[in-house]
Amino acid sequence: MFEQLEPVSLPERAANALKDAFFSGLLKPGDAIVEREIARQMKVGTPVVREALISLQEQGFVRRIANTGTFVTRFNVHEVRQLYMLRIEFEFLAFQWARARVTAAELDELKQLVDTMVEAGESGDRRKFLEQDYTFHQRCWQLSGNDYLADTLDRLMAPLFAFVVMASGAPLTSAMAHEHYELIDALANLKEPEFAATVRGILNGIAERWLSAMNRMEAATT
Repeated sequence: MFEQLEPVSLPERAANALKDAFFSGLLKPGDAIVEREIARQMKVGTPVVREALISLQEQGFVRRIANTGTFVTRFNVHEVRQLYMLRIEFEFLAFQWARARVTAAELDELKQLVDTMVEAGESGDRRKFLEQDYTFHQRCWQLSGNDYLADTLDRLMAPLFAFVVMASGAPLTSAMAHEHYELIDALANLKEPEFAATVRGILNGIAERWLSAMNRMEAATT
């Protein structure tokens, strides 16, 4: 009669609470995270918080520096530009390879992810937007059929997705989500050279949007 419910562990709940703090601005890029203090406020043991931070590190939200501490992920504009340059080349390759392999069912799956992004943009749910956005791109990388390429993009981009949105504070709109429908259409219908021009144009536009946001943020703090 009922679907099986998945239990949510304490470390997962702690990680979700920390994500809420990131997206609400209570914890900002570069802030130190003191495990003992977080554990005290959450009324859990420090091992729970430590496990949560390990998970958040894998997702790119925090950086752990040996013999120093754990900090909310922070990049400078130069680092962001370098990462986006890599992203454009690697992700375009993933889209090229995915185009030859993608099925109608997989295209429908991608469309459902974008539908949810549009809803999140309309409601102003930044966390949901980011999670669906990342899942969309992650799924496209997987559709390339090359596990090494997908893994490389995942390790490169998780910190960038997390940091740029948190640091810039720029709105995440339904218009941004609608761009992803164009990527789906390119996978489904376009041939070269239109395919390359469209996909590269969208990826470059995304990069420039966030680099501009980062430049404005850095100018405001200097």
